[in-house]
Amino acid sequence: MEFKNHKITEAVCAFRFDPSKNPWDVTFFSYFFDKIKQKGFDKKQEIKPVQLNFEFKGDSEPQSNIQHGETQMVFKTTNDQHAILMGNNYISFHSLNHYSGWDVFKPEIIDPNIAEYFGLGLGNGVLSAQMIYINNFDLESGRSLADYFKFVPNMKDFGEGEENSHFFQSNYTIAPNKQLSVKTVLNTGLLPKLNKRVILECNCIANNNSNEVLWNTLADDAHSAARNAFIQISSDYFKSLIK
Repeated sequence: MEFKNHKITEAVCAFRFDPSKNPWDVTFFSYFFDKIKQKGFDKKQEIKPVQLNFEFKGDSEPQSNIQHGETQMVFKTTNDQHAILMGNNYISFHSLNHYSGWDVFKPEIIDPNIAEYFGLGLGNGVLSAQMIYINNFDLESGRSLADYFKFVPNMKDFGEGEENSHFFQSNYTIAPNKQLSVKTVLNTGLLPKLNKRVILECNCIANNNSNEVLWNTLADDAHSAARNAFIQISSDYFKSLIK
């Protein structure tokens, strides 16, 4: 891998498929589990999303409305280093605090398990592939966020003081088919002398606009754009820390 001491706490590769081209019912969860548990994904957990909405009408009391989303299933390896999230016309692959690089993650985790997904008759008509890299690390003592990222203003230029918090999100359209977003968050500990925690998220969606692009090509495109975003915004100092 290019950066051996990277700060990636989670890498996610997700795919969405055309609902009109795929069968679906919850029995596919058990069929898929039977296929992948022999590959090390021997733990599963059901997820039922819940959304609470409030409706306001004049002076009357607000009415609450609970909506239940479609059931999803998470499959994890015994050591919790990798996970697969499966839903209706959706599947994503997760590396958790153990990212070994795209050259390992794709052939060893994504390729063999998405093949089992396709083998169930699912995954027809890929609509998009998405790649998310989430970096999480502490600022070094005496360092500012501008030491790590090129686009952040150096707070030292505003005079003496201390940088307490930061939030930045920017969204880009990359022709012909990609949407990229970059988000950075800096949180200062509530107690004195606690480290400042940084979260960096590079997120790219590659859409299958022509309906002719293969899933693995879309995944490579999304990965390359998300990786390039990280390379472009990272300072030479930050790169030297994670080499």
